Amino acid sequence: MWIRTAILFLVTAVFAACGQTAEPQVAERDWFLEHADNYLSDTSWRRAQLEASLWKPELPYARKRLAGYALEKGGWDSLPLIKTRVTSIGDDPTVLDLLEDDAIPTTRDAWLALGEQVFWSMPMRRDGYLEWLVGQPELWDEVGLQRDERGNVRGIVRFTDARGNERAGATCGLCHGDAGLAGRATRDLDLGLGRDLFAEAVYGRESDYKLWGAGRVDVTDDQVMDPLAIPDLWGVQHQAYMNYSGAIKLDTPAALAVRFETQYVVGHSLEARPDRRLTWALMMYVYSLTPPQNELEPTPRGQELFEQRCASCHSPDLGYSGQLIPAQSVSSDPQAANSVMRGTGAYKASSLIGIAEGAPYLHDGSIASLRDLVRQHPTTADLDEADMDELIGFLETL
Repeated sequence: MWIRTAILFLVTAVFAACGQTAEPQVAERDWFLEHADNYLSDTSWRRAQLEASLWKPELPYARKRLAGYALEKGGWDSLPLIKTRVTSIGDDPTVLDLLEDDAIPTTRDAWLALGEQVFWSMPMRRDGYLEWLVGQPELWDEVGLQRDERGNVRGIVRFTDARGNERAGATCGLCHGDAGLAGRATRDLDLGLGRDLFAEAVYGRESDYKLWGAGRVDVTDDQVMDPLAIPDLWGVQHQAYMNYSGAIKLDTPAALAVRFETQYVVGHSLEARPDRRLTWALMMYVYSLTPPQNELEPTPRGQELFEQRCASCHSPDLGYSGQLIPAQSVSSDPQAANSVMRGTGAYKASSLIGIAEGAPYLHDGSIASLRDLVRQHPTTADLDEADMDELIGFLETL
């Protein structure tokens, strides 16, 4: 497994939430600081992280990034930087410049503070329908756009693009900041409906986007309608893979920084790239996210059932996550596992940390409740009601 010891300092709270403790050590604490300069300044180092993470280089998703990122000359590294001055949208718009100088954070706290700002305020993706939607406040509630305590839309900002045009862009907080809690999926957000309302108002026609349903999005840009459930971002530090199909392998935390950087480039139509200080900070911040702690305690029987029925895929030693599972071995729809862009023929075993608040479940959001998930899962469907209650009770403690 990758450098798990290097990140324990950031995830002590997660281990505590799982009934475990981890004492931080200096060598563990400093991994992110020691390698920040590699990411910021060493093209060959970043290229190596990219190549290691794209373990299926033949996929179109991988080919696009391998053709443009961290090349010896040219490519995406030569793009202008995304403007870091943003303005919130709503009742009390505020202006924020994420980077006011050339300084590089030197402490963990400084990196995390910058990462938090990036999470909520840096536009990762721009879309025409968003620019229209932010001008229709009467539709915000219908689409599930949330407002913060100042009355501004959470997760959408205005910025100036590489051509000098004012645009609206979605930040991480739009989909992963429900009720202002960083990391929690915004499951009432219906961006498919937003796209459909835009198509009807601007082009006078309906679309199939409204079939996405709340809490699901399709960002693959592959002309195939395959919306996936917005995931919580808990337990990323334990994950061996990213994406539901596991197309990105997380051998080191740097792979996630590269993933974010390429997301911004593609989300800005290959016209600009983010300052790497921002994507390193965002990576550190996302690694630090933990779900709200609960006071529930597991019962011996519930823990025993988990170990017997679930732990082979969701290992406690890996933050209740695991490796890839062939799509034919699970009961959910295999479409995402076999998608043209990122299909690996498998689904990743996601972390179960915070699962009690994670409904609806599976990659397509097709199972409404935790009880339904346990009742329908092949390894637990035969449990009687008493044991099912015990297992659900254990899952609710994670």
